[in-house]
Amino acid sequence: MGSEKLSCFESMGDNCEFGFYLRKKGIESGSLFRWSLIKEHQDLLNLISSDFNGFYQYHNLQPTWRNMLIDKSNGVIFHTELFSQQFGERWEFEDDEDKRKEKYLIEKGKIDYLVNKFYNSLKEGNRVFVIKKNNNQIDMSVMEELANKLNQSGKAKILVVFQSDDKNKLGEVERYDDNILISYIDRFADYSQADDISIEGWDKIINNVTKIL
Repeated sequence: MGSEKLSCFESMGDNCEFGFYLRKKGIESGSLFRWSLIKEHQDLLNLISSDFNGFYQYHNLQPTWRNMLIDKSNGVIFHTELFSQQFGERWEFEDDEDKRKEKYLIEKGKIDYLVNKFYNSLKEGNRVFVIKKNNNQIDMSVMEELANKLNQSGKAKILVVFQSDDKNKLGEVERYDDNILISYIDRFADYSQADDISIEGWDKIINNVTKIL
């Protein structure tokens, strides 16, 4: 599979599994949600609907793990260089405020760049945003609203992937509507080991999607 075809695909949650798949295929181009954790896709819809208003502001960032933080304004969790330490059940940033702000400004610059890249990719009109959730609990009404919002800023499709035990479904692509595709994979990686991916499963899906785009 050529890198040109693969470069049209971009992760939009719920975790970084698809980002690791792209890495396995040699695609390292950064994207806004590639290494993020999105627990509720309604949060993602709200964020994009707000045109990223107040996104990744210093006062809204709260540590959730050694190298992860949550943007409390929207619920999206990101990897970060603002490292934290755990005290009981509480996580606290380990650097003093001056050092945190220094690191934050670097990260905010990268985030702003990726937001602009996100909008530019919509204008190019060739994006396929990949969405999955390990428990298959995806609200398709939210997907419909999200697809409509994305296509107000350009042109894009959403590819929703479900885990299935039906071997006849694996890799098959269904058209849910004009902007949403659905496909099926044999397994998702466990959240604790997101790089343990089904490469063959993702290959089948991506190959079949590219045939119909």
